[in-house]
Amino acid sequence: MDFENPDYLSPEQLLRETELLTLCSNLMRDERSRYEQQAKKLLASKFFASKSGIYDLTYSIRGDRFICDANPQLPLIDSFSIEAPMPDTQAEQIETLIELFAQSEAGLIT
Repeated sequence: MDFENPDYLSPEQLLRETELLTLCSNLMRDERSRYEQQAKKLLASKFFASKSGIYDLTYSIRGDRFICDANPQLPLIDSFSIEAPMPDTQAEQIETLIELFAQSEAGLIT
């Protein structure tokens, strides 16, 4: 499978994917300090809530996984969830959470 130019994506889907990955990367860079603070809150309390655009975002720790549940504030818009495995060290956990926060705010569904 060619990941740089997957045959199964239309040109519009490929453009959207590229835009989302760029947005996610920019958020990880530009919002890093805020995401680090959020990560520390989540690790301390095992729960964190925020809003992004039209979504209410709730983050939790369930077992050995980080979970983000995104629920729309408007009807007829789908909710989504993102999960990520929890690494062993706190430094790795914070890095994973920074990525999870950026993905959820960018609207990525993984």
